[in-house]
Amino acid sequence: MQNYNEINHHFQTPQWVCDIMASLVDGSPKKILEPTPGQGNLVKALRHHFPTADIVLEHDILTLQTNEPVRDFMAMSPRPVDWVVANPPFTPMTLGYQMLDRFFSFSPNVIALMPWLVLINSQARTAQLIQRGLCHVIHLPRTAFPGARVQTCILKFKEGHKGTVSLTFVEAP
Repeated sequence: MQNYNEINHHFQTPQWVCDIMASLVDGSPKKILEPTPGQGNLVKALRHHFPTADIVLEHDILTLQTNEPVRDFMAMSPRPVDWVVANPPFTPMTLGYQMLDRFFSFSPNVIALMPWLVLINSQARTAQLIQRGLCHVIHLPRTAFPGARVQTCILKFKEGHKGTVSLTFVEAP
């Protein structure tokens, strides 16, 4: 299988989107897995929000590039982390769906940037996502990824959440 980072390298998550994603992480996590680091925009945002040197709890932000000898996330052995925060590939979309499902083998707390299709193309998938603790959807403007025609959103899953799913619309800066 071709490396998904090679396939999707030209669609990096904009820094302002990464900042929103990092701000959604609750509590004082010790370990955050970012399995799709690309050029590192999301890792930078996570490090900014959870700096290792300036806080009492030492956060361990894991990336495939720095701490894991296996370079294929799908082949990584699951290990518990507090949060998974990622932008899985949209091409092929089946890989994006597979990766989203796999995130839950690492943590029930997940923040993922996904195409809106993940929510609207299948009643069964939507029900499964709600059952997994979907608590917040953030609608991103189409201009979030210049040159892309895919409408995107950020999905936040929180362990044990069974209530209403909130929806927020954000504007590009």
